[in-house]
Amino acid sequence: MKIRNPLAQQSLEEKRAQYNKDCETGTIAYKEDRHSVPLSSVNCDDVEFISGLWRVQNKFNPKIQQVRDRKMIIGSLIKHNERTCFDYYNAAFVTYNCYGPLPPRFDMVVARFVTSKGKELLAYGKTIADARAFLGILLCDALDFIHANKVKNVQGKVK
Repeated sequence: MKIRNPLAQQSLEEKRAQYNKDCETGTIAYKEDRHSVPLSSVNCDDVEFISGLWRVQNKFNPKIQQVRDRKMIIGSLIKHNERTCFDYYNAAFVTYNCYGPLPPRFDMVVARFVTSKGKELLAYGKTIADARAFLGILLCDALDFIHANKVKNVQGKVK
């Protein structure tokens, strides 16, 4: 499934109904380069109705991942001399205009840790130190959760 532009306010059903109606009336769709094309020449999945106009959405290939509470694009590995179990990557928040996602700026850092059970933990920050600190907090929270459950299980068996 194609990711929809968050600026679009119609449901998929509303969008498809308006698209079909507007194709019959010869409505045009606008591209980011200020050119326009007939709406009927564009696939319904490739346009969004935003601010009263049909907008052709830019092609966007990078993989989007959820990191904590934000959608991000994770870029290249950062070579780092620090001895930790974490990997660090250049990263960018996914930002949109009415024509789709904007090119990533890669002005953030994502720290990554894979647990012994294969679970991936990710945290982001403006710097390596910030990302490392937030990932450390995630690890502490995970250990507290595990410890609390073990204590609860032991107490349940003692009764």
